[in-house]
Order: sequence, then C-alpha cells, then structure tokens
Amino acid sequence: MTTDQAVREAKNRWARRRRRLIGYGQWQPWSDAQPVREHVLAIKASGMGLAGIVKHTDVSIGSLEHLLYGNDGYPPAVKIRTESAQALLAYWPSLDDYEDGAIVDGTGTRRRMQALAVAGWPSKSVHRRVNVGGAQTFERLRYRTKVTARLARAVRDFYDEVSAKTAEDYGVEPWCAARCRTYAAKHQWAGPEAWDSDTIDDPDAHPDWTGECGTDRGWWMHTINAIPVCPRCETAHQAWLAERRHLSSPERFRQLALAKGAASQRGAALAADARELLRVTGHDIEQIAERLGVTKAHLYQELLRHPETAAEFGEAA
Repeated sequence: MTTDQAVREAKNRWARRRRRLIGYGQWQPWSDAQPVREHVLAIKASGMGLAGIVKHTDVSIGSLEHLLYGNDGYPPAVKIRTESAQALLAYWPSLDDYEDGAIVDGTGTRRRMQALAVAGWPSKSVHRRVNVGGAQTFERLRYRTKVTARLARAVRDFYDEVSAKTAEDYGVEPWCAARCRTYAAKHQWAGPEAWDSDTIDDPDAHPDWTGECGTDRGWWMHTINAIPVCPRCETAHQAWLAERRHLSSPERFRQLALAKGAASQRGAALAADARELLRVTGHDIEQIAERLGVTKAHLYQELLRHPETAAEFGEAA
C-alpha cells in the first residue's frame, strides 16, 4: 500500500466511524473548554511551559493559546475538540518531564530531605554525594516549598538509592548521624518508614508511622512501639475517648484494654502472615503488601518491629 493509499484508508475509517457515531447519537466532536482550561492552567502553575505541554500531548500551540487566551480579539475558547480535551485532561507532568530550571512543588524534596535527616544524613553529607547546587541550598531544602526540577530529581534519585539503610551504613560518622537524628526528632520529622512512593510527593498526604495513623488503633501502635504520637492519632484517640465518656469506668477500661490488645496483636499477625506469604509465593515485599492491603513502608515497619519467632521458624521448618 502506498502512502497516498494509507492516508485515504485512514480518512475513510474516520468517516465511517463518524457516521456510525452520528447514527447512534454518540457523536460529540466538541467538549466544554472550561475544565480543560483549568487543568492546563494547573499544569502551567506546576512549572510546565506551553512548549512542554505541546511536546507531551501533541495538542498544537495554536489550540492551547486559543484555549487559554483567545486570538484575534476573540475571548478564550468556549468549546474544544474532544480529542484535544481528552489528551490534555489525561496528562499530568511527571518530575522527569520538566526542564532543569523549571520551578516545581517542593513537597517531595522537603519530605525526602527531612526523612534522610531521620536516617542520620546531615544536609552537607547529602550535598557532597549529590553534588548539585550549593551546601547552603541543601540546608534550606528541608524547609523549601519550591525547588528547581534539577534539584528535585537529584534528591529523589539519591533518596531512592540510600533510604532503605541508615547513614552509618554509607560511611557517615556515628556521632554526626546521631546529632542529625536528634535535630530531626526535635522537629518531629517523618523518616523513610513513614512514606511510600505514592504519598511522599502528594501535598495532601500525611506521614504514616504506624500504618494506622489517623485512627485510635494508630494511637495505640504509637504508644506500644514507643513512637511519638502524631497529631492525627492524638485527635483520633481523643475522639474515641469522647465517644465513650458516658460509659461506666469499668466498661471504659475494658474497652481500652481491648483496643490496646487489638493494636498489639495486629502488627505481629501482619508480620507473620507476610513472612509466610514470602516463603510460599516467591513474591516480593511490594506484591505481598498489596495482597495484605497495606503499604510497603508499613509492612517493612511491622517486619522490623516483630522479628521472626521461634514458633514461626519451627512451623517453617
């Protein structure tokens, strides 16, 4: 088939599809431009320019300018081609899509630098290994709300490489790491165990030290495992107590004991179930966590808190 024949065939297929959809009453060549315009403006606010949006969606620059600004004295578009609307609404830039100098949201970078501090990494040690930007810049990254895409990518890649171990495992002096952890604890920063890859970059997400944070069970798991109680768990526990204020003292204490017992047993049971699944299925931690309905970070926490018991080992043998 020649090129001209291929073009004609493509046009014919499109015409047949159009006639069929018109016949079914499903032909919608135009869509409301307003939600698309709001989405594109949000992408621009994230640090992505129009040229980048064109590159990743194949929607022409002219269509984007008409959508946002109008042209030839006309106001912004009221309608937009459905194909273009779908392409734009389906796109949200990943960190790797931005130019090095683009200014992007600093939530993930800030949380990663704070988590590294919990793991014992002074900002100067991170800077020496990443070798991007200046040492003072890295000190401020623990608090910044906006960063360049280049810095964000550098911190993300370094964090992914080292966050599973402590700073001492990579040669940071123990006294230096200890001082860094003290500083992090004073500021109540969340460590790598409180985040997973789906939440650390989300401005609306919260750290999850227990896998149950934001619930009364989370409060008990903080207490049982000697983890400073986070504000969400404190709020949840106070609400739990308020709901039972009308109970008699014996009944209230009975329910407190039951809640503590349930929280104590859940972590151990989860760790035991995970080890059994690891043995019999051959799946990795991420797959096991998904099967058990918890995050990978939470599962790691419980495996560390509840080492394999002699009973488990005997059953496995």
